[in-house]
Amino acid sequence: MTGQPEDTSGLAAAQAGSWLAAAAQRIAAGNVPGHLDGLFARHILAGTPVAGLDWNVSPLSPKWLGDNRDRLGQAPALAAIGYGLACPAPACQADARSALADGLSRLMARDLFTDRLTFIHNSLQVTGIVLAAHAMATDLPAFGDWLLGVLHDTRLKPADRFQELIYQHLRAILSGQPTAANWRSDDDPAVLALIHCMITAGTASPPGSVGELGALQNHVFRSALRTDPAKLMIPQAAVIYRAVTDILDASIGQMVLSRSHLGAVLRRFEAAMRRWRWDDKSLANPIRWPITSEREVQDILWLILRSVFDDVVDEETLPKLGHSTYRADFGLPRLSVLIEVKYARGHADFKKIEKEVMEDSVAYLHSTTRYREIVVFIYDESASVQEHDITAAALKELDGVTDVVIVSRPSRLPVPDRRL
Repeated sequence: MTGQPEDTSGLAAAQAGSWLAAAAQRIAAGNVPGHLDGLFARHILAGTPVAGLDWNVSPLSPKWLGDNRDRLGQAPALAAIGYGLACPAPACQADARSALADGLSRLMARDLFTDRLTFIHNSLQVTGIVLAAHAMATDLPAFGDWLLGVLHDTRLKPADRFQELIYQHLRAILSGQPTAANWRSDDDPAVLALIHCMITAGTASPPGSVGELGALQNHVFRSALRTDPAKLMIPQAAVIYRAVTDILDASIGQMVLSRSHLGAVLRRFEAAMRRWRWDDKSLANPIRWPITSEREVQDILWLILRSVFDDVVDEETLPKLGHSTYRADFGLPRLSVLIEVKYARGHADFKKIEKEVMEDSVAYLHSTTRYREIVVFIYDESASVQEHDITAAALKELDGVTDVVIVSRPSRLPVPDRRL
């Protein structure tokens, strides 16, 4: 579930590549076995390639375990092991799990709020400990419940908003219940990026609308590119790198799909109708799906569009223009495209449709900045093909109308009997 940041293509071409390269260099500084900054970055960036970086941060090697033998029961080492077990195909699992079984049991006996030096006040350590709890859920089922209780303790006071969100993320991992991570336009880039990462990971509930998600992505993208990666802490650099990469991947993929395929998808309507049910009466229980109005056409288009475009909005209500409120049939916010559906019962309806679209297009595009184009889809019940080219040409002359798709009723569907 993603929205395209405004002017992404221009920003990406001019700045994003160099910004990501600089951020990758910053992240690489933590690529050392057992380095908590690097381990947190590796965890956040799981599945996201980092340019020029081969991860070498896992502590689960005989050398690291041997060098740290005397401190394996301490929280930083236990956190590092938790991160290590979350890496793909971790080595030395038996030794690591043995250290966790003893060390995590000891943690439960501690009072974590006697001072600010215990692991619960360190977001990097507590993240690793949560991963350790997940790895040891079968062997130490009580530890996860204990840790969730600690994270809910009112004595836990986050040092800043970034740490507060980390705690929300971890509580959601342990409880399985996503949080409501609300964002503000004045949040710093790392906070905005972390909220986006939480939404992607499912530990935060997505915004109530695609438009709000798109606004968040715009803020993430723009604020990130105004930030010097060299001045970021490694965890913040990793979070922003992940969010920017996800936004770019989604927006570029959707842009390519939309520009080349939206018209093609709509024009497949007629071919898709080959399987529309209109059984012969000779069958014992014939099934027939009549198409008698614009509403049924909208239903079919919803099925077609939603299978291709994740962000399609049904009956997009637009801001008022003067005393009137307008509602488009479908909106594709990431493409800034509205789709207007019309139903023609006879050849005379085409002139009426031209007039309606002419009036609506002005209102649609002047009442919102979210949409810049209109695609008109017309279902012709009467198969008045002699009118199609004339209407399509007339509508394409209108400002903002970029495509017109006109399809005819399948021949095996009879003309609706409007006397019924």
